[in-house]
Amino acid sequence: MTKKQTLLLSSIAAAGTIGISSYLLKDEQKRDKVKTKANDLRKQVTRKFSEGLPIQKAGNPTTPDQSEDSGDSKMVYEGSQFPTQYYNKLENMKSVEKSHEEQLKN
Repeated sequence: MTKKQTLLLSSIAAAGTIGISSYLLKDEQKRDKVKTKANDLRKQVTRKFSEGLPIQKAGNPTTPDQSEDSGDSKMVYEGSQFPTQYYNKLENMKSVEKSHEEQLKN
């Protein structure tokens, strides 16, 4: 795609978004409905990420055909080291914080 085509498609998408938004937000009932849906979506996302990530499963090189696989196991099984390094980094940070707290107590 050329730059002109990309610019044209971006402009059409922006104009469409503005048009739909102004239509939905013009009527108070529709505006309230959009606000409610946006708040529900925000709560769902917040709830999902407040539970935290399954750090205890990160870097576990088990076979990827197990039912409780988080995806990290498959990556490690195939050779990826990112989950293992991330887990080790978090554990290292915990131990550094713990030793720092012990030093402050003494």
